[in-house]
Amino acid sequence: MMRALFLRVIIGTCTAISLGVSAANAQSVKPKSPGEIAAASDRIARVNEDCRRQARAQHLHLLKRYRFMRDCKRQ
Repeated sequence: MMRALFLRVIIGTCTAISLGVSAANAQSVKPKSPGEIAAASDRIARVNEDCRRQARAQHLHLLKRYRFMRDCKRQ
């Protein structure tokens, strides 16, 4: 009885972990050609610069600036 319950818990946990890992891998689409890579790099640089300018305009420093930059890049 106890062994069956333990096995169900282990199987359920492993299933949940594997589904989470496969979902995370499915969402990341990486650019393959040099043109796509350059475009993605330019887009990231533009976002970083825009966020940096906003943080500078708001006079944020240290931890507040770090948090602002992190949240700004996620948008």
